[in-house]
Amino acid sequence: MNQSLSLIISILLILILIRRIHVGFAVFIGALTLGFLTVGFKSIEILLSTLKDFQTIKFIAIFVLAFTLAYSMQESGALDKITRSATSLFGKASTFVIPSMIGFLPMPGGAIVSAVMLRDVFKRFGFKPEKATFLNYWFRHIWACIDPIYPSVIIALAVLEIDYMTLIKSTYPITIAMAVSGIPFISFERLRVVRDYTGMLYVMPIILVMILTALGIDLLYSLATILTMFCLFVKPNMRVVVRNVFNLRIFVLLISLLYFKEVIIETNSASSLLRDLNFLPQDVVAFSLSFIVGFATGIESGYSAIAFPLLIPFIGFGEVVSKNLLLVAGGGILGVMLSPLHLCLILTREYYSSNLEVVYLRYLIPSSLLTFIIIIIFYLTGNLGI
Repeated sequence: MNQSLSLIISILLILILIRRIHVGFAVFIGALTLGFLTVGFKSIEILLSTLKDFQTIKFIAIFVLAFTLAYSMQESGALDKITRSATSLFGKASTFVIPSMIGFLPMPGGAIVSAVMLRDVFKRFGFKPEKATFLNYWFRHIWACIDPIYPSVIIALAVLEIDYMTLIKSTYPITIAMAVSGIPFISFERLRVVRDYTGMLYVMPIILVMILTALGIDLLYSLATILTMFCLFVKPNMRVVVRNVFNLRIFVLLISLLYFKEVIIETNSASSLLRDLNFLPQDVVAFSLSFIVGFATGIESGYSAIAFPLLIPFIGFGEVVSKNLLLVAGGGILGVMLSPLHLCLILTREYYSSNLEVVYLRYLIPSSLLTFIIIIIFYLTGNLGI
């Protein structure tokens, strides 16, 4: 069957199934469907290859370590101290300051860290689960296109062969657009309490992971090192931590997302869709392809790894067209943010027990639309300002 049609069918199937079964199983079925419709039983080989691939194992290891650090900080009381301190310093603004702060650290499902930290804060201010889900999810990702330790940024630098400052000059409007688009949903009410700075010291484990990673140490080793040090000094109850971390459905989801990405790459379904859309203006096709890949995979690195190589003729190589890179990166991140397969969205929604339909209609879609408009304004003017 035609790869483009197969990709569309698999995405629609996933969207239908996630209303009836757990999203991890829905993604797995969608990946299998795309594989069998295009390459037949070779899709089983792709699955086995994904399971054995070092990157899969490393991805899951990073996820486990990140979750373990988050729950260790929760069980030991460190997160409570951070949230009390942040709340006393920033008041209601802490509901977006904390996710933004945690967002500097890229990790699979990292929004769960700030979700755990903010649970009592949202309750204290009377935030509904849907608004809590949005604020934690949205502001966690405003740095995704400029943070030098994000996989999507690292992949973009490698694929396009550009330096970091060139990328920053092209993609910084995305961070501005996302921050501005989240403003209508935040408030800055201050609290009449004594300002407490001591709790912010407990942010050090996260800051140290960021520093080590920025110095060139692999995120896996950075997390392992800081987690070990934290456990040695603080001694959290590891039985409680392990019970929270190891969830079979989450592991199924992780593997399914990676499998789906590999099937998309192996079947060339994204490039086929690009060819089938060649009757449209080039910038529309470029944005749409990046958006579709981001939406289909729900992973930031997905659009960098899949869409960027396909769109080099549009973006440029070595010497890029800044506004074109902005458009492609903007399409990718918006696709990822709106994807129901995005692990951070899934975990945050489950943690706060929110209504996903309300999250989309009241918060995600309006903020994404405003982000899109701001990005298009930057693109059409062609002047990125730096």
